[in-house]
Amino acid sequence: MQETEKPGASVAQVCRRHGIATSMLFRWRVEFDLTARKAPQLATVALADGAANPPALAALRDLVQPPDGMIAIELEDGRRVFAPAGSNPAAVERQLAKRETSR
Repeated sequence: MQETEKPGASVAQVCRRHGIATSMLFRWRVEFDLTARKAPQLATVALADGAANPPALAALRDLVQPPDGMIAIELEDGRRVFAPAGSNPAAVERQLAKRETSR
């Protein structure tokens, strides 16, 4: 089932390759509670010019918990991101820096 959740994967092609009907795969997803979970949508938050970390922001940070299977990583620049459990914080920060410089 994980094979069908990869980017660009075709459920029909995966099922054909393994000799099962697509309806069976979808039934298994429901029966075993393996329905694809939507990625959380994130919002960018900008602080007013010159504002440090106001108390309200600290309170919000504590309220927003990582989704199941994720951990919170505090970046050196003060941002907080969620990554899969077991992720290396330094590797996550390098990956983010790499993505931001390629924009």
